[in-house]
Amino acid sequence: MMQEDLVQIQELNKEIGRLLIEIARKAIKEKFNLDRLNLEEYNNPILNKKGLAFVTLEKINGNTTSLRGCIGYIEAVASLKQIVASAAKASAFSDPRFYPLQRDELSQIVVEVTILTKPEEIRVKDRWELPKVIKVGEDGLIIEKGILYSGLLLPQVPKEYCWDAETFLAETCIKASLEPDCWLDNSVKVKRFNGIIFRESNPNGDDVLVIRPNEVKCKLGDLLTVF
Repeated sequence: MMQEDLVQIQELNKEIGRLLIEIARKAIKEKFNLDRLNLEEYNNPILNKKGLAFVTLEKINGNTTSLRGCIGYIEAVASLKQIVASAAKASAFSDPRFYPLQRDELSQIVVEVTILTKPEEIRVKDRWELPKVIKVGEDGLIIEKGILYSGLLLPQVPKEYCWDAETFLAETCIKASLEPDCWLDNSVKVKRFNGIIFRESNPNGDDVLVIRPNEVKCKLGDLLTVF
């Protein structure tokens, strides 16, 4: 695939983000026969380009939020609008960490769409140098070992959990079901990507927030491993 066929972050704006959030929420509501998603109605040329995206669902309970699903695609196998619709449905109903989303939860769910750049392998002469070249608040990470082990964490995650680059690497190794220091193994591939986040201001909110990962605030005191 030619690089120009892939959606570039600099092409995106708040209006595109609003459409992506709308597509994601409609895809979920369609499962409950509460709405209908017709992707042919979304003719913006940017949405028709191939893209990489994750959809994250967070559940609001009073003053706290908790993860309710997060699924995405790191291969440009379809148009951006198709990727977001598929990722939204998978996040709501197929994330193996959670039971399928229930209809009565819809009013508590905030939808977040992260659009990614194409992942690129990080190459260093000395593996100990890896933390020095990772930019927390800008880079997302993928850890791969062979065809059996793979883990990904979005660029906003280390900001949310107050991690430094070495902790970020360790947590991505854990996400890949490997030892925390797996990034020191030369047989392990470490890839990075960038992203931009579009998030509902509140469940079913009309306003969409455009967030750069480095703008995400640290959740002080929350030291739990991200699953």
